Amino acid sequence: MPRDIELLRNTLNEKFQRERAQLLPALHLVQHQFGYLPDWAMEAVGRHLRIPASEVYGAATSYSELRTEKPGAHTLKVCTGLGCLLNGGRELLSAVESALGTPPGRTTADGRITFEETPCGFLCGMAPAIKIDDTWRGRVTPDSVETIIVEAGRP
Repeated sequence: MPRDIELLRNTLNEKFQRERAQLLPALHLVQHQFGYLPDWAMEAVGRHLRIPASEVYGAATSYSELRTEKPGAHTLKVCTGLGCLLNGGRELLSAVESALGTPPGRTTADGRITFEETPCGFLCGMAPAIKIDDTWRGRVTPDSVETIIVEAGRP
């Protein structure tokens, strides 16, 4: 981690002026680099931008696209937009929760899959939809959840 801190500090110095307005872009950069926002990285961003750690953490936890916990090897998101909810999205959420043994917003005990809700996947015509890593699948049924999870890498 000391090497990561040094690299992050150098990157922050190169890319971001020491202005409060740079907070979200800096947090997005950190998440892109590490897949999430480690505490030490949020502290480095705060120090660089001269923003209190509490404010950095507040911003990091206020935006659903930012995550403060390390994600699993795969991410499975169930769309909870209106179109998906009306076409079986609630049942899909329940089926995924049951199959993974974890509620939305958590990672499975084995660290393989992070299960999340997403407010809209913009696939209303193919509702309900699930996103596995970077791939969307539409017209998903609760019966197909196990197959999708196996495809996502869970034995």
